[in-house]
Amino acid sequence: MTQSTNSETPGAAQKNYSDGSELKPAEVGARQEREGNEPPNQPSAETTKKSDPQAGYTVSRDGLVNNYATTPKVYKAEYPSPEEQRKYVVLGAIALGFVLLLTLTAVLVS
Repeated sequence: MTQSTNSETPGAAQKNYSDGSELKPAEVGARQEREGNEPPNQPSAETTKKSDPQAGYTVSRDGLVNNYATTPKVYKAEYPSPEEQRKYVVLGAIALGFVLLLTLTAVLVS
């Protein structure tokens, strides 16, 4: 006497067939228990019609937010003021003196 298993039964593959649609991440289940079945990020009508590239994000039809880097506005550099120029001259003189001192020390040691 042979026992029939599910694999021998015609149509068993269809009965146990799964396309994975019943699988959902744990975060989704926890959110549904906490907030209900409403999607958390419903896109507004103006968001779906046009995306502002300066905003730094887009919202998909499913309500998912896609963040991306934005390019800062380009501006013309300002020339240093006379006070800043004097500071740069003093720093340059100190650096030159330090290099000369190191060079003199190296010559005297060798």
